[in-house]
Amino acid sequence: MNKDIIVLFDSLKSLLFIGINFISIVAYFSIKKSKFQNPFKQHVGIGDLVFLIAVIPLFSFRNYMLFFISGMILSLVLYMIFQNKSKQKTIPLAGYLSLYIIIVMIPNLFFSTNVFYDFII
Repeated sequence: MNKDIIVLFDSLKSLLFIGINFISIVAYFSIKKSKFQNPFKQHVGIGDLVFLIAVIPLFSFRNYMLFFISGMILSLVLYMIFQNKSKQKTIPLAGYLSLYIIIVMIPNLFFSTNVFYDFII
């Protein structure tokens, strides 16, 4: 199969993955409040969604899911570590994920591998 088609197919699957996650967030908060909730008003920043969509082409589908899940866990851990030192009670998700991508990119500088797109698991 042509590599461009594989990249496009992986990107579409990753976009669907993000869509399912955000639909689940809407459903969760809507059920919790017993009426439709727009998660972008109070719970999730639009910049977080834009960032998650913007980095899709960097990863294969499986690596994107790995990045998404491990990045969410890392963001939660960092939030718990720094919550007492910050006056804001929100999680700077796009910022934490940006730092995570930079950390993950470091092996690409020293080795002949692409941890973003090579088969990790």
